[in-house]
This record gives sequence, C-alpha cells and structure tokens, in this order.
Amino acid sequence: MLQSQKLFIESPNFPVREVNQASASEKLGGGRPDYWEMVFWWTRKPLAGARAVIAGTVLPDTISPNEFVYRLRLGEKTAHRHNPSVDPWIERFKKIKLLDPFAGFGSIPLEAVRLGVGEVVVVELLPTAYIFLKAVLEYPKWAVDRGVGKKLIEDVRKWGEWITQQLKNDPDIEELYNEDVAVYIGSWEIKCPHCGKWAPIVGNWWLARVRRGASEEEEGEEEEEAGGRRGEFERLVWMEPIRLGDEISIRITDINRELNRRTIRASVNTRTGTVEVAEGAQKTTYRVPQPNIDGRREVATCLHCGNQIRKGKTNWYVKEALREWNTRLERYLSGAISLEELLSKSPARPRLLVKVKIVNKDLVFEPATKEDNGKLLESTRKLKAMWGDPDISTEPMTPYGGATLGDPPLIFKKFYKLFNPRQLLTLVKIVKLIREAGKRVEEEKLKQGWSKEDAYRYAEAVTTYLAIALLKHVNYNSIVTSTEPTQKFLRESLAFRGIAMMWNWVEVAPHANILGSFTRSLDSVVKGLLYLISAVSGSSSKVRVLFDDATALSELGDERFDVIVTDPPYRDDVPYAELSDFYYVWLKRALSDVVDVGGVSVRRPRFLAEAFFDEFGNEIETQWKAFSSREVSEVKGRANIFGPVDAGGRSIPVGSFEHFKYLLSESFKAMASKLVDGGVIVTYYAHTSPDAWEALLEAGWVGTGLMVSAAHALVTESPQRVTARGATTLDMSIVVVWKGRASGEALADEVYAKAIEVCANEATKYRKAGYSGVNLFVSVLGCTLSQFTQHKRIIGVKSLGELVEKYIYPATAAAIARSLTGAEAKLSPASQFYLLAKVLIDRGRRLRRRLDRTSATILSIGTRTTIDQLRALRVVERADGDLVLLEPEQARDIRTSIEGLLREKNIDPTITLFRTAIDALHVLEYLAITMSSDELRRRVDEFRARNAGLIDEAIEITKILVLALPEEEVERRLAQSLLDALGIRVGGLFEFSRR
Repeated sequence: MLQSQKLFIESPNFPVREVNQASASEKLGGGRPDYWEMVFWWTRKPLAGARAVIAGTVLPDTISPNEFVYRLRLGEKTAHRHNPSVDPWIERFKKIKLLDPFAGFGSIPLEAVRLGVGEVVVVELLPTAYIFLKAVLEYPKWAVDRGVGKKLIEDVRKWGEWITQQLKNDPDIEELYNEDVAVYIGSWEIKCPHCGKWAPIVGNWWLARVRRGASEEEEGEEEEEAGGRRGEFERLVWMEPIRLGDEISIRITDINRELNRRTIRASVNTRTGTVEVAEGAQKTTYRVPQPNIDGRREVATCLHCGNQIRKGKTNWYVKEALREWNTRLERYLSGAISLEELLSKSPARPRLLVKVKIVNKDLVFEPATKEDNGKLLESTRKLKAMWGDPDISTEPMTPYGGATLGDPPLIFKKFYKLFNPRQLLTLVKIVKLIREAGKRVEEEKLKQGWSKEDAYRYAEAVTTYLAIALLKHVNYNSIVTSTEPTQKFLRESLAFRGIAMMWNWVEVAPHANILGSFTRSLDSVVKGLLYLISAVSGSSSKVRVLFDDATALSELGDERFDVIVTDPPYRDDVPYAELSDFYYVWLKRALSDVVDVGGVSVRRPRFLAEAFFDEFGNEIETQWKAFSSREVSEVKGRANIFGPVDAGGRSIPVGSFEHFKYLLSESFKAMASKLVDGGVIVTYYAHTSPDAWEALLEAGWVGTGLMVSAAHALVTESPQRVTARGATTLDMSIVVVWKGRASGEALADEVYAKAIEVCANEATKYRKAGYSGVNLFVSVLGCTLSQFTQHKRIIGVKSLGELVEKYIYPATAAAIARSLTGAEAKLSPASQFYLLAKVLIDRGRRLRRRLDRTSATILSIGTRTTIDQLRALRVVERADGDLVLLEPEQARDIRTSIEGLLREKNIDPTITLFRTAIDALHVLEYLAITMSSDELRRRVDEFRARNAGLIDEAIEITKILVLALPEEEVERRLAQSLLDALGIRVGGLFEFSRR
C-alpha cells in the first residue's frame, strides 16, 4: 500500500525545521516529558520527532505541510504535551501495523499509539528495557481500555505511601537514620602508607555553588571554559579539612549564612580555588581546598603528612586499599572474620563527612559527627545478621569493567558492594515492602470481585511502578553517586555512560523530601504515569511488548508489518546489558517471589517471570552473562568473556566491530522479512565515523537490497548533555527511509558527480536552516547515501569501505563546498579541508578553531587527505589532544594577527614559491593590507608566473571566505581587503571583474 505512492517523509515539503524546533525544546529543561523522569535511561528520542517521522511515513506527499504541523501540534511551545489531532487521517492510521524492534524507552511506539496506529508491536532483548516498555506502553493502555487509568495512578500513590510509612515505623530505620537528616555526604578514608594515619580522600570540597539564574548546562560550560564565574550566587558552601591530632575533622563554610544574605556577589574560580566576595567597596578572599585525589593520574595526597600516595604492591595503593576493604567486608558478613579485624586490618573504610538537613525548604550543612559514623558502623552489624537473604544483590558485576564500565566493577566486583551497609539494608527492606504491597493489591482486587487474571495483571502493574520508584532511588543512593554543587546537589550513579569511581558519594534518607529519596522518586513515577495515561487515552491502538531478539524476531512468527520505525544501537554508544544490570538485580527481586525451601529462602517467579527465569525455570543471574553476546553493539572486552562466535563459517569475537556489523545485518534481514510488499523501514542513526556508516550500508543496502529513498537530519540529543561534554556532539540523527529495492549498476564516478549536484542544493537548504559543524556534514551525508543506494551495484570500487571513504564522504564534502560557491570550486585537498574547517567548525570564544579527533577524521576523509599530510603542510598542528587550525588569530588588529600567523608558519612574505594555496592565501592577505593596490597586483602577477595554479586557487578560497564567514571574523576582513585591492567583487553567485 505504501510503496505505490510517494510518502510525505520523502517529500521536500517535510517540515524539518518545525520538527527540529519542537524536538529541541523537548530535550532541554522543563520541556522534557514527565515519564522520562520516572527512571533514568541513556537515550530517549524526542516524542515530537518520533510523532512526525511516523506520521510522515504513513501519510502521502500530497498533504499540506501547514496542516501536518498544525495537526501534530508541532507549533506548540512543548508539542509532546498535546495529543495530535489527526481525525481526517485516522482511518489511514488505523490500517497500519507498526513494529519497533529496538524499542528502548518507547518514544517511537508511544507516539504511534497517540496517532492511533492500528497495531503497535515493540521488541526488546534486555529484561530491564522490556519491563520499562511494559510500564510505558502496555499497562497504561490496558488500564485505560478497562476504565481504571485514574485508579491505577491512585493505587501506585497509595501503596508507595504505605511503603514510606512502613519504613518510618521500622525500628532499624528509626535507629540508623537521624529523623532530621535528609542526606549524608561521605567518602573513603585511607590509611596513609607514609604516616599511618587515617585521612579522607575528597574529589570535590564544594557543597553548593549555585549561580543566580544559571542552568546546570550554562554553569558547567562556564566552569569548563573559564574556571569560574563572576556574578550573583544563591548559595556558596564548601567544606574544609581540619587537622586535630591524629584525626581529620570537617569545617563548613557557608557564605550566605555567614553574611545573612540570600544572594552574594562574588567571583569564583574553581581552578585556583579562590572565592572573592564583594561587600560594598570591600572584598574578602576565601580559599577552597583543592581535591586531594586525582584518579586519572592515580595519585592521592595525605591530609596529615602531605605525602603523595601512589603505587602500592602491584597497583595504585588507593585501589588496593579499596579492594582489600571489600574482600574483608564480605568475609565479615559471611562470619569468617570479626568486626574488629575488618576495621583494624583494612587499609580503607567508608567515612561520613557532612550531613544535610532541610530547614524551611533550605539546605543546612553540618559536619558529620562520631555518632553519625557510629550509626553507619551499626548498620554493618545489622547487615551481617541478615546475611544470606536472597534480597541482597550478590550477583557479580562484569569482570571486564575497565573496558566497559570503568573501575568500580574491578574494585567492588559484586553489586551489593556499590552501596554502603545502611543503604543496602534500607534497599532490601524496600524490596520486601514492594513485594508485600503487590500481594495486598491482588488480594484487594479479588475481594472487589475482579477476575483472577485482571487482579493479577493489575497487581503486576502497581508492583512494577513501585519497583521503578525504587530504581530511581537506587540511582541516587549508592557509593558511585556524587555531589553536584552547581544545580542539582546530587548526581546519579548512572549520570555517565559507565559507572564511575566517585570520591564524594551521597546517601539519601529514603523518607526525606529531597531529590533521590524514595518519597520523591515515587512522586516522579506517579507524575510520569499520569502523563502516560493521558497520552494513550482516546487511542484505539492495540499494543504488544515482546521479549525477543531483534536479530531473529522469532516471537513474531509469520506476522507482517506495513511500517517498521526503529532506533538501532549506534555501535559503541552504550553497553546497555552491563549498565542496566544496575537496575536488573533490583527489578528481579522486587518482581519475583521468595519462598522457603527446606529452611532456605529461594527466589521464585511472581511477575514477568520471562524476564528473570529462562524457559527451564532457571534464574537469569545477570544480563551481561545472558544477553550481551546477542546485543547489537561494540563493547571492548566482551570477547574476553564469551570467546569467539561462529557465524556463517567465520569466527567473530563478541563485542568486536565485526560482531556489531554482523548482528546489525542480521537485524535488517529480520526486519525486511517482516515487511509486507511495499512496506517501509525507517531507522534513526547517529554516528560520525565512516566505518559505522559502512556497517549501516552493509546491513540495509548490501544485506537486504533496500534503497535509501530519503534522509533527514533531526534533533535527537541535547547539545549540553553531560555525556557529550568535551567531545564532538552530534545532536542530530539521520532518519533514513528504506523503501523499495535497489536495481541496476552504475559507475562510481558518475554517481559521485550526480551526488554533488543534487546534494549541493540540500546543503544550501541545511545551511539556511542554521545547520553547522558535524551536523551539517552528516545531514548532507544522508542525501549522498540516497544517490548511491539507488543502484544495486557500484562499479569501480573494490569494497564498501572504499566506496564510503573515496566516494560517499568526498561527495558530501564537495557538495557542501559547492553550496558555498554555486559552482564546483577546483580546490586541492588541503584547501578543501581548510575551507570546510573554517565554515563547519565553530570557533566559539577561542582565538583559533579546534578540531577534535572525530571532526578532523571526517573532514580529512571527506577531502581525501590525512591528518599527517595536513600537519606536514602546516594546515593544522596538534595541541592538547586536539588539532588547531593554523589560521589568523581573532584579534582587533588584523595586521598583527596575520603577521603572527606567517611567523608561526615560518613564511617569508617576500618569497615567490608556496607549499600550498593556503600559504599563498595568507601571504596575499598580508600584502593586501601592507601594499597599495598597484603594488599588490604586480606581486600577484609575479607569483602567478611561478605558481599560477596556487594563486588562482588562493583567490577562489578568498571569495568563498568572504561569502561564508561572519563579518566579525578576522579572516573575513582580511579576505575582503584582498578582494577589494584586486578589484574583485562577489555577491550571490560569484561575479567579479578587474578594474
């Protein structure tokens, strides 16, 4: 049905700008969908974009773009908060059967339900994601269809509050937590190998550094860029170590409280550790201690003797000490050693430094006391008394942590050790209460006359949402959390694409009214569920969530789908199996039962048994053991665990790039086999490396013969996301439409020429829409792919890798260059690189442009050169791990700027021979501002006699720079001066004349 006509998503009228505006507002701050806050997940596509993609894939290209935007509510301030109004098209949507085999957190299928797609089927391999999809899609729709949506929300709230009250009444909780303390901040104490005294190791002495009116992203960027910020601060608090004999005590400095002011005018520099507070004409300078540990360099400093703590017997002493503490802790809990031996012989131990109270909605910081640390020690004794309880998460973490998750798996080794004893004790109690709540819910519904099946399903839903509240609490309450002084105060365990070793961990009281507590986590889940119930109300869609492998789709049998829209993994983006085990071990406990077998407590199936027990009834211990060999991703280290995989006669190491390519190809074959005749596959893809795009082409084009009929660059990520800082941030994905079959063959050179012609127009559109940098390159890359995949075979290349590197990437770069000039400029590779770097890379506040490895690789391949060649030609130079473009520095005095560059490149402006057209350009720019026009023209004639090609090429670059660079750029002014002196004018397309 769909192939017989052109689809709206294939039309040049598809409103990319409006879709991206709606998506961008959704990824930042208050625009986020409420259900995203239920629990952290690493990648979630904007709902507005998913809505537009699905609708564009179903609707014909004859519809009005304005009506499309209006009915999908894309023009609203926050589009996703409004259900679409698609009544004129609803019959068309009802006939569609849609599949998402990599459903993740459910953005795509949720929007399919909101659009009224007839049947929506989603697949996930990992139990954690499978359960989250049940909570996002199935339970809300099931409840709405039965008229109990409002009741479900009320019962999740009711039973969550019941759990909180039970915790408050628990004698252990009452004994171990001070009622008025919301948060404890702790670290590790190390017994110094030099002086033998105990000293805490602290990665950040700041407790609060909240600038008035600044978002977390702005604060983080400013800190990174300048080391501090001058202005008004709502809170300035830090802690300091005080030596008292053989002990280190903590002193709190709270400037706002000391001065009794709501806001403080101050200059804060975190790099130097200075705080300068202005009080009228008087200024007071404070010193904030610097961290006494550097994990990257593996060095700590003793706060007593000042000596550096480096290597121990075989490893860094700090790591050795932490490993030894954890080994001895397990021996103590199992009864092998005494508490006295644990404390006296371990060279490390946890230490509470600060406690935080909430007074009149304000945070009050106080030093932790010996009594506070005594309660932490008492929880260790209580934990020993319940050792052997199946609700203690004793599963092993992945043993190849350094390659995937960092140091914690190598240091702690088992999941329960990611929590201090009091945290662990509390989490175990919450698990038991969730399990009890589920039983009570089911009993209650049976007494009300519900059927056994519906009562069980309802109890499953309520219990799952309570378990998700637990997971949010777990994420904020472990020893791999950290303090976050600029905004949130607390940073989650999973804030990064890995589990990082933190030297300031946070412990949140479960019943406190603060971010991360079980109480506040329950609020987030209830609010998210309210959003989901509202979103699916009124939809007639049928929804199914399947626990299956996207590379096989065996659970689907002979089913066929009109549309497949999905977001496959981006190669090495996130090791989901290993990371989401952090959730899995708690989900399994909360949703399973515990029974007594011969006096031993044993876990047994209760809810969603398929996620936690295999077909033989055996418990699935961890996801990393059971599923990571089948996960479509590249993760270094997996092969060390699972060994080679025999696939089609080849031996492919699990976790390798070859394994990723193989599984991606298998998933495309599986998807293609589930399409009806004329069906469409749409994939999101966000990657900048050529071999990742090679993998996509091999899977979708070579493996199945599918053709790229359209591609759009849509906003999918927040540019300020924490995990992207310090790296090339591709905040867009290429949405690729695979429709029809490639046919025939063509010469590589002919397709290359056509791609430049066609995609130059696309590049112009993207640039006018504000695209820049890597996003512009990848956007035009999508257009280039559509040109090459029209043909089943490309003649003149030996491999797909050669096609990508020698034709597809260069065609993309050439198309962008043509979009700047209106005609194909005959530029050398070095000149193309320089030009594209100037146009695509934002200089920001720096004197010169910096290119990270990804940007440099893309542009060098796209311009058919290499980094080594560019360095040899003095186009770029290395600096702090990046490449710096050798261009005139941004300065008011343009003569000083160009003279400095010539000296740096060791170029004499009187020479008549040049290495590159770039060198010629810079000499001509210098001469243009130091000579008369007549003198310059004579010199140009002299240069042209010896370097005709380079001089003409330099002038072509000059024209492009004048058109493409903003007026405030130094080289824009230099280039304009050169053209003026030569009597050349440019405007629109190039027009020029000699005077």
